[in-house]
Amino acid sequence: MNETSRKEDNLLSDELTLNHVSRQQVEEYLISNPDFLVSHPNILNKIKVPHQVHGSVSLIERQAEQLREKVKILQKQLSELIEVAKQNERIYRIYADLNLRLFKCRSIVEVQQSLTDVLLNQLELDEVSLKLFGSDNDLPETSKHHLLKKRFNNRFYYLGRLSHAEMNMVFEKQTTGSVAMMLIGEQGEMGLLAIGCKQPHHFHPGMDTLLITQLQQFLTLVVPQLAEF
Repeated sequence: MNETSRKEDNLLSDELTLNHVSRQQVEEYLISNPDFLVSHPNILNKIKVPHQVHGSVSLIERQAEQLREKVKILQKQLSELIEVAKQNERIYRIYADLNLRLFKCRSIVEVQQSLTDVLLNQLELDEVSLKLFGSDNDLPETSKHHLLKKRFNNRFYYLGRLSHAEMNMVFEKQTTGSVAMMLIGEQGEMGLLAIGCKQPHHFHPGMDTLLITQLQQFLTLVVPQLAEF
């Protein structure tokens, strides 16, 4: 067999082999040899990928388009994170100013006014209720015992929903969807602050409690000095 015949046989053998190569084998080969297309840029330019809008486009063009889409998504996510950070900073500053304002109060009335002004007007929440145990605006004893046992369970705060009867007991209105409640005093013996929001999921058990805890601590320092009962 001469050289020409030998080459023709090799070409025929290669063609038969290629005809039996599966898509999976091609995929596995390209994954195992990531530099193959880099070493053969002419193949990249020839590969066409179906596109719903532009018809067939080159693989490089399709990759560039996908990259641009990913960049847009990342930019949107970054913008959303920045907006959330700004909103969180604003809320933190409002709570910090409220805590300082509480220290300057000279009466329980001023405490109530400060809480109402900041929580309702600045934070745009819907209801605020300050109940001092043993005072004229205390909760009914039986109802209070039931509320403390059911909602607090040896904790100083509760975040979540209330029943219709509980809302009616704590707030003057009944439009509240979710609440943040905190006990005032070293042992929770001084009173109860309840903050209501119409949105049912605004306050929830999984939310961060740093600001609520700080407010509870400031009220625990201030209220005993001003209470007259």
